[in-house]
Amino acid sequence: MGETADNAIGSLAELLRYPDDLAKISAIKERLLRDKAAMDLQLKSGVQTQLDITTNGLKNILDAKTLVGELSEELMNLNSLCAQAENMVSGFGQINRVSKVRRNFLAVEDVKRNLQELPARLDEIEAMIDADGKDIFGPMTNFLRIHYELSRLRDFRDQAMFQAARSSKDATCTLQKYFTRLDNVIQEFDALIFDIAQNLLEVLREGNSSLIVRWAKIIDTEERLDTKVKVLNSASESHKELAKHLSMNSQPMGMTRALRNYDEKLTECIKLGARDVFQNCVSTFPDDPSTLLDNLYWVTRDILFAKADLTKCVPASWKITNRFVAAYHQEMYVLFKNLVTKETEAGLLLKIVRWSQKYNDTLVNELNIPPEQLTPSLLDGQEVEILVDYMRLICRKIDEWMTNLQKTECNEFIERVQAPDVDPESKYGLANTPIVFQMLNQQINVGIDSDEIRVVSGVIHECKRQLLLRQQKWINVVRDEIQKSNASMDEVPGGLLEYCIAVANDQVRGADYTENIITRQINVNVDVLVHSDDDRNVQSKMVQELEDAMDGFIATAKSCVLEMVGMVMFDLQPSFANLFKNSWYTPPATTTAPDGTITSVPASLVIQEVVRTFEEYNSELTEHFNPDLFQIYIDDLLEATLVSYLSAISKNKGASLSPRSLDQIKSDVAIMYPFFTTFTDSEHVESQFSGIEAFMGLASGDKVGAVEGFRTLKESFPDAPLKFVEDILRAREDLDSKSVKEYMETVRRECAPLIMNPSSDRHTYMSRLYP
Repeated sequence: MGETADNAIGSLAELLRYPDDLAKISAIKERLLRDKAAMDLQLKSGVQTQLDITTNGLKNILDAKTLVGELSEELMNLNSLCAQAENMVSGFGQINRVSKVRRNFLAVEDVKRNLQELPARLDEIEAMIDADGKDIFGPMTNFLRIHYELSRLRDFRDQAMFQAARSSKDATCTLQKYFTRLDNVIQEFDALIFDIAQNLLEVLREGNSSLIVRWAKIIDTEERLDTKVKVLNSASESHKELAKHLSMNSQPMGMTRALRNYDEKLTECIKLGARDVFQNCVSTFPDDPSTLLDNLYWVTRDILFAKADLTKCVPASWKITNRFVAAYHQEMYVLFKNLVTKETEAGLLLKIVRWSQKYNDTLVNELNIPPEQLTPSLLDGQEVEILVDYMRLICRKIDEWMTNLQKTECNEFIERVQAPDVDPESKYGLANTPIVFQMLNQQINVGIDSDEIRVVSGVIHECKRQLLLRQQKWINVVRDEIQKSNASMDEVPGGLLEYCIAVANDQVRGADYTENIITRQINVNVDVLVHSDDDRNVQSKMVQELEDAMDGFIATAKSCVLEMVGMVMFDLQPSFANLFKNSWYTPPATTTAPDGTITSVPASLVIQEVVRTFEEYNSELTEHFNPDLFQIYIDDLLEATLVSYLSAISKNKGASLSPRSLDQIKSDVAIMYPFFTTFTDSEHVESQFSGIEAFMGLASGDKVGAVEGFRTLKESFPDAPLKFVEDILRAREDLDSKSVKEYMETVRRECAPLIMNPSSDRHTYMSRLYP
């Protein structure tokens, strides 16, 4: 009961190997019910057939029992008549004794004559053996005659040794010495018999079918005689009373002839022959299992040859094909068991599984070999497990290669000895990215070669995992290197910006390469492996996993862009630290318009320095940065600039706002705005700069203006914090703390709905003013 439960649990585990299989429970249940119904029908039919056979067998046994009873009764009557006849003849006992003495004398004379002729007859047999040359591929014209003569001598020896069993030990030893030479000749002849048995197919291929027929005749004759001996011995055991009346020299052959057991030895010889052939093949390719598999074509060829040709030369009762199938299959099982180890390479595992499947298909479908004869299964039914191991080997190789490659790439990034690669469009990139995807495509192809969609799915899952790990690794490396650069720029190698550009560009390339895998591999090459709805679901899952990897590439690229923006803004921290302080204000610059109008505008030296820094970075970025990523960079830089500008009012110690601050802010905007509109949409820039407009309104308006300013700010920036308004009011030189408090109470009261329930949950740069 326990073993049955364990088997059931094991089968269930096979059906539910993956989490996705839980969604298929209904389909699995229906399939099992169909299988159960079919099996019940087969069992019912099989049970009925066996019941009929058993009924007929019992009837035959009862009939045989009746016949045996009648025969026994007739024998008893015959025995009784014999006893009566002995009493009717006077002196019968004496006559019987004299008759026995005469028969014994004749038997002794016969033994003496045979012993005297034995050397000459053995000379003749040995001469015939020598004439045939012991060449199993030759004609061996004396083969049957040798067997006939040798069989007569063997029968004589068996009879003589049987009679000597009641003699003295010396007599038995003397006879054994007489028959020593005969035993040697018998061994020599048997060696020929078994040599042919081990090389049946080769002898037949040499065209020596005549020898096979004669050899089979010998084996069949000996087997028939063995059968007769067994029957007579069984009968003697059953009628011991009758056997006691037989004289020594009148014993039936069954009591004297030793069993030859050629049939059993034939099976062993076929096994030995198969073992020799397999060992020779293995020794030819000792260290090349793949080539060994390529050269096992002769296995099915030999079985077909035995089925088609050898069966014509031997009795049908031998079922010679079954014997060859059993012998070859056992050797195949041992061979495959030795081939499948933990160290077996993925390609070889796949080749083994395919060879096993082809082997079974050929024998069952083409040679009509019953499947039950092919036991045990070559791979012990572990084909699925082997394919899983195959998948794991592929994944292990991917992990090893990706780990080593990533280590090399990271070292190159950190050391920055050489400049990044430059493509024909002058865009920076990493040299190893094409290699990564070439390797991944190769391993996906290896998975596709298995013809198992779930193996491919496992490989795709590992590819996704490795790509996500690689993306995270780049995020960490870029962040760490920028942090080290910010901490001590003089102690780190140069070229950090160039390598950050290369990493970001490569993420876009990685997304394109991944999309190509979906287009060319999953939607084309893998599509031929889809045979059911479940397979289609697996295919869809693979697409989704690769799309997740593509999303990861884009996220990693954006992360790199943000880190680069952070690096730029770190360089500008000293500049932004001067905003809204005395050092921020600069003497106005006088300009004359074409119509003669003279205007005076603050010089905005701080923001001029900021924009010059932007332009220096852009000189590198515009040429070597992916255009789409550069656009993202500009948008992120715009937001970071506005965050740094607006948050300076609360961060910078001593920051204040006065009427002249508005002119300075306008001057700053006049410098920043054109820079950003050069690289991105002016409407977008204007909408982002509306935060500064709201800032200016709050920096100069009354209570009503503060309320309207905050309301306008919340409409454009739903996540704008109320603390921002308070910090602006506190920085105004025209408001004391009491006034600030009154302003804030008015804003909170009038704008309560906006504060409690913002018009949108959209995130803007305003949420980053207070990290």
